Parts: sequence; C-alpha cells; structure tokens
Amino acid sequence: MKKALMISALITIAFSIAGYAQDLGAPDSLIIGTISAPIGAPSVMVPVYAVTDDSVITLNLPLRWNSSDNKINPGGVYFFGPLLLWDEITSTIDTANHRVWIHGNHDTGGDDNPVMNTANHRQQVMLIRMVIHSGAANQFVSLIPYTDTAHGAPFFALQNGTTTFMPVIVSGGITYQSSGVDDKAAVPSGFSLEQNYPNPFNARTEIRFTLTKKSQVSLEIYDLLGRRVKTLVSGSYDSGIYAANWDGTDFQGQQVSSGVYFYRLKANDQTLSHKMVLLK
Repeated sequence: MKKALMISALITIAFSIAGYAQDLGAPDSLIIGTISAPIGAPSVMVPVYAVTDDSVITLNLPLRWNSSDNKINPGGVYFFGPLLLWDEITSTIDTANHRVWIHGNHDTGGDDNPVMNTANHRQQVMLIRMVIHSGAANQFVSLIPYTDTAHGAPFFALQNGTTTFMPVIVSGGITYQSSGVDDKAAVPSGFSLEQNYPNPFNARTEIRFTLTKKSQVSLEIYDLLGRRVKTLVSGSYDSGIYAANWDGTDFQGQQVSSGVYFYRLKANDQTLSHKMVLLK
C-alpha cells in the first residue's frame, strides 16, 4: 500500500524532468485517438488508451488543445478500468488557456486499489468529451501534451516506489467539418436511429436520431427481459437531428447494473431499435 507521503514525494520528483528515470522494458504509452466529428454533433468523445508492461500507480497528464475559433473545447473527462477505482483521479479544464490537466493516484491510504498494468495490450482508460459550439468553423483540434511549472510534465510512477518516467504519448484530436452552404444537412434525408456513442460505455453515452417530419416521439431504454428502464425522450418534435444522453440510471435515478440494454425510438407509426453495452 502506498501512503500519501510517498505519493507526494513522487509528484515532487516528477515535476522535475531531470529527475525522471528511464522506462523499464518496452516503452509504456498513452494513445490519444483521432476521430471525425459528425456534422451537427454537439459533442464527440475522444478515446485515450494506455499500453503498459509496468504497474503504474500515479498518472500525470497535462494536455493542451488548439481551436482556431475557440468554439471547440473539452467538456469533461470520463475514466474507465482501474482508474475508476483509484483514490484520486481528477481533471481540471482551463478553457481560457486551452489546458486540461488529468492526474491521479491509485492509493492515498485505506484499502488497496488496482494498479494500471495492461500487460502490453491497448486498454481504453478514459474518454475526453469535446464540445462543439454553434458556428464552429471547419478545423482540426489537436490534443497534445505540454509541460509547465504548475502541472509539470506527463509522467507515470511505478509501484516499486522509486521509478518515475515520461511515457510515450501519441497525440490525437478531432476533425470537424460543418455543413457547407450548398449542403442540405438541415433537411433530414430519412428517419433514422444511430448507434449510441461510445459503445460500450461507462459513465454516459449519446444517442442521435433523425426525424423527417413533425412526430410524436418516444426514446426508451429496456433491459434484456424487456422491462422499461428509463424514458429519455417523450413529446412532439419537429423534423431535424436530435441527440439524447443516458447516464446509466433508471427512473429513480439509481445506477443500473452492467450488461446489454436496448434503446427503442418510436415516431408516430415507425419504430427503430439498437442494443448497447454498459460496462462498470
């Protein structure tokens, strides 16, 4: 068990690049995904993967982003796998300076928590939600590491209590293309229900659907036994493209268990459905 005093010492060492040790074995890495944002999407999720052959107990990841018109920015970070069980795992978003700081410690006292060791396999450890504001121009928004005196440099610290090093970081981001003047994206081409994203998901997922005419709409979640878990949308909607979010809770606001769920869209006399996977 690593106590808070040892973790504090690790952070102090890691803030000085000169204090880094060399990575042991194959280079550990963090891989930031690169994705394309669908036209009209209010937000997209950028996955971040870890590949390690070590037992990582401390993570420090300062990132910066560049949006040419300041209309695309992070809106939150969602954690997966062992990071969910760490005593400390947080993100701080500084929109004014285009900075997001992600940092965590697996154990600050009390019960033991899992380390981050992927056995050299790629494992998704977080999602960065990128918010796309109205009027955003066509652009590529990169997510890349940085170093400063306030947040230090990216680093991993290992369970042995003596090794701190900078992992290999593969930068990523999103490509956004708005509809052009001659596009007819404002006029939906067909009634549709898209696959939720992300899928599988942990904390939150987005479901997008398209209506070609004004309709009485319901979007509902069901479990494998056909029991209705939650209603996300209910009411009259004009034609257009819509998005709804599910946070994995039921009608009472209680978290449901991991597993396969179905979501069903009904618009007037038309019905579409897909399945999705909730992982915890």
